[in-house]
Amino acid sequence: MKKQIQRFWLENHGLVINEFALILPLMIAIWAGMIEIGNLHFVGRKLALSTQSVADLIAQERSITSAELNNIVDAGNAIMFPYPVGSMGYRFQSVEINASDTIVSAWLFNFGVTQPGAGTIPPQAESLLTENDSTIYVRVVYTYSPILASLVPGVGDIQLTEEAFAKPRKINKIPLE
Repeated sequence: MKKQIQRFWLENHGLVINEFALILPLMIAIWAGMIEIGNLHFVGRKLALSTQSVADLIAQERSITSAELNNIVDAGNAIMFPYPVGSMGYRFQSVEINASDTIVSAWLFNFGVTQPGAGTIPPQAESLLTENDSTIYVRVVYTYSPILASLVPGVGDIQLTEEAFAKPRKINKIPLE
């Protein structure tokens, strides 16, 4: 009996396959996590690009309409391709200094997912404004749903928020018509 136990203990045929079977689930989990982190990173980059682009598109106008703002939303959604845009929300706002030197919201346009604090003036806008001046504020929220959320308990949606400011290029204050 002692020789059988000793022979069993020293036997190493098939050991590699056993080690591989033990490590394989860990390797798959690391691989899947890398894919999720990569996707989240790319969504964040596309969201930043989309936010900056729509702010720039608005800043290039002399005046803007709701129809044009809807087209700008479509442009922002196109930048997000191939990621789904059903969970995106846009807020476009013109923040300006009025005749009595008070910072006000001249106009506000929301599209998609409702955002908290609608109509509030962002605190960063004050340092960007001078007399008879305005700035365009764009805030975009996106809810990223990880691919593995249904497989891994405790993994849920991740909300990303991006903000951008742009100075009007052709006129001091862009009116919404």
